[in-house]
Amino acid sequence: MAYILLVISFIMELVFSNILPNILTPLFLITSFIFIYPLFKKNNQNFFIVCTICGLFYDIITNSIFLNTICFGITSGFIILLYSYLKYNIFNSSLINLIIIIIYRIISYLLLCIIDYINFNWFKLLESIYNSIIINVLYGIILFLAINLFSKMKKNS
Repeated sequence: MAYILLVISFIMELVFSNILPNILTPLFLITSFIFIYPLFKKNNQNFFIVCTICGLFYDIITNSIFLNTICFGITSGFIILLYSYLKYNIFNSSLINLIIIIIYRIISYLLLCIIDYINFNWFKLLESIYNSIIINVLYGIILFLAINLFSKMKKNS
């Protein structure tokens, strides 16, 4: 189920990024990492590998050289760390989603600055963060509810 969710999130992100205005930036793949982590049953190494491979595919599709591979790997580490302190529920998962969106945006922005692709600008960084928050938190809540509904249906059958 986790892999199907990743593929769906990846496709949705590609589609929505071409449809939505610039004020809403989907990070559906990153958001899906937060909600599939519990499905890995604390197998942190496999989770890290899956996230990093997703970053590599993302880099291939978006034509960026290892930027997302690195960012996805780092954010997967933060997801693992945050879930070691917080239980899996809708509130904590939404909080983790918010934190991870901010971390991902900061890491990717700083990496782009380090390789001198862009110049550092606080306003641009903050803009990239708030442009991502609303749609991705909503997507995260929908994912949480869908995963729980699917899990309940699976248990009942």
